[in-house]
Amino acid sequence: MQDKVIIITGSSIGIGRAMARIMGQRGAKIVLNARNAERLNATYQQLLSEGLSVTAIAGDVSKMEDCQKIIDHAIATFGKIDALVNNAGISMEGTVEDLSPEVFKKVMDVNYLGSVFPTKCAIPHLRKTKGSIIFISSAAGIRGIPKFSVYSSSKMALTALAESLQIELEKDNIHTGIAYVGFTENDPQKTIYDANGKVIPQPNRNLVKTEPPEAVAKRVMNMIENRTQKSVFTPLGKLNAFMNRFAPFIVKKVLSNNYHKD
Repeated sequence: MQDKVIIITGSSIGIGRAMARIMGQRGAKIVLNARNAERLNATYQQLLSEGLSVTAIAGDVSKMEDCQKIIDHAIATFGKIDALVNNAGISMEGTVEDLSPEVFKKVMDVNYLGSVFPTKCAIPHLRKTKGSIIFISSAAGIRGIPKFSVYSSSKMALTALAESLQIELEKDNIHTGIAYVGFTENDPQKTIYDANGKVIPQPNRNLVKTEPPEAVAKRVMNMIENRTQKSVFTPLGKLNAFMNRFAPFIVKKVLSNNYHKD
């Protein structure tokens, strides 16, 4: 990580902030990004006070022009880009029938296009450093989850994107990896969309064992260092991936029983 320039989208809270701190402590130069400028500045000031080499630029990754500004800012500040971590994302809750059409678009814009656009802008610079692109997916990107259909769809789309780029960028020696993150401890500031498109606090995950953001951050850092192409986090996530491949009917049964128990 020493002197590597790493852009982390969605890095004002949660996993993104944890990645920024841990990679920065290992000597990386971090470019922070988030839509909420006030929250982003608070994280920037905190990491700066800890002696880390950081810069910050607010921007909406679902907008191509903002993504180009993020990349340009990284180059103007640090002169190169060694890794892009596409971490920005938003979730939702509601059945397909009940969801507002706006929710479908908002979630896909942030979770999918919000990874496509920064990647597209960063590729010419990553080609020079033979750098890395990391996509933060989810266990929901392995198997569709009822009431989280759009979120699952957006995370599954990242798999196709990563697999395509692994071949397209092979000759450029650009590493492309995708991380299937499991249940992670909630950040108090984390929000999701309800069925009507209203922003609400993310519900607590009291029924499942969650992983600290710092543990997730270390796993992602290891993916960059080892140039890992695919990694499923947590034992539950690995079990989900295994069962979905070899016994999908069991996974469907478990999800169905849980969904219909109410």
